[in-house]
Amino acid sequence: MKKFFVSTLLFGLAVLSHADYLTTPQQQPTASSQAARYSTMGFNDLLNEAKAGQAAAQFYVATHYQQGKGIQKDLNQAFAWYKKAADQGIPSAQLNVGRMLADGMGTSKNMILARTYLEKAASHGDNRASFNLALMEEQKKDYMGAYQWYELSTRDGMLDNKVINMSENKKTALAANLTPDQIRQAVYRADKWIQAQ
Repeated sequence: MKKFFVSTLLFGLAVLSHADYLTTPQQQPTASSQAARYSTMGFNDLLNEAKAGQAAAQFYVATHYQQGKGIQKDLNQAFAWYKKAADQGIPSAQLNVGRMLADGMGTSKNMILARTYLEKAASHGDNRASFNLALMEEQKKDYMGAYQWYELSTRDGMLDNKVINMSENKKTALAANLTPDQIRQAVYRADKWIQAQ
């Protein structure tokens, strides 16, 4: 199960835009145009944008450090930059921070903080985060909690079909350890969690 916690390169950023005082009418860059720009930008320019506080640039700096793309691979730096982006609300960065904390990659292992970041990503509809939360519950043998998070990972906003299929299989396997009432309660808790977001 630990392999599911391994950090991977994640795309699909939801970038927070900021308001500028404009002297001429201009359109604010979209999240996808900003992501496209940062994904092809040279590392030094990207690093300057990241240091200036651009969350999407911070995410891409982290991926460069994580993969050793154009620079020396450094998981400590990757974690630090993912955390900066995560703390500015980038769900993919929150997912990576949660996974890295859970595995102790580039930082000390901290399951409580890992859960906090994974829940933040899940609250933005990232079903990969919900799946990882389910795995954490399953490892603790909390099968109702695991079922709840697997249920959520089949219907969160950013639906990754691979994750949905794995979650459906996990729910089927868990159902053998749960009563019909426990399954109803887990689905009810999933419903309540979504409503609270």
